[in-house]
Amino acid sequence: MRWYEIPDEKRVLMMERYRRGDSFSQIGRDMRIDRRVVARIVREDEEKQSGRAAIRRDELARLFHEHREAMEKVAKVLLELTASPWLRDSLLPGDPDIGSALASRLPAEFALKYALPPETPGGEAVDTDLKQRVELRLGQRRGKAAFEGLKEHIPALEAAIRNWRQAAIDYQEGWGKLKEPVASYGVPPDVAERGLKLALERIPTFTQEDALPRFREPGPVPEAPERFARLWLQNTSHRRLLQGFSQRLEQLNAAYDKIEEILGPPRLDNALVAGHCQYCPIP
Repeated sequence: MRWYEIPDEKRVLMMERYRRGDSFSQIGRDMRIDRRVVARIVREDEEKQSGRAAIRRDELARLFHEHREAMEKVAKVLLELTASPWLRDSLLPGDPDIGSALASRLPAEFALKYALPPETPGGEAVDTDLKQRVELRLGQRRGKAAFEGLKEHIPALEAAIRNWRQAAIDYQEGWGKLKEPVASYGVPPDVAERGLKLALERIPTFTQEDALPRFREPGPVPEAPERFARLWLQNTSHRRLLQGFSQRLEQLNAAYDKIEEILGPPRLDNALVAGHCQYCPIP
């Protein structure tokens, strides 16, 4: 009997016996098949299994790479959402609710981008809106899984986000207390914000002499933000209000620095490689 004429059940039996330690000659004698036929069937099976294993390893490597890229994408979005006012170059408060901010941001980040044909081969119109809605929902699932995986890889991340959220809420309240005094100066919002930035920079070195009103100033007339900063700092109640706001700003900056430390290289790289989560493709 030639090797390609051997039934599948006998092939399976040959391979099982060979794995148990039986020799080609022994298997051939018991099954009344030439030992060379047995050897060829076993060797071909080993080559197939080896090829499957190599393909499986390559596939696992690809899946793990995609999993890591997804968590790195979430980390970057988190850093953008929690960016400190100095980094954003704006004193306006951000959204302290990271959960809702991520829920609105991640679907678009993880939705697949592709061009849709106007018609199917059969001539029927493609419901592009439905395809996009479905893809956005899938993107939301991908993003949520990546975020949960990131938290499992970096256990300290959840506490850092909670601390940032509380600091962001306090900062938002402090900003609310500034609105009415700012409005009393009757300056445009952009001038007021630039003036507040100048005032915040000068608070650490502010002296009693600086608090004295200046009716005549030598040199050219200062620009509007500069005048606003001086007037604000010379008002005792407003200066104290800004000092309290400055402390909240420092706390928010410190909370962001902690998140940046956790999600920045090399700590993020080490955590993604050394850690493990329920979504890791490698058990």
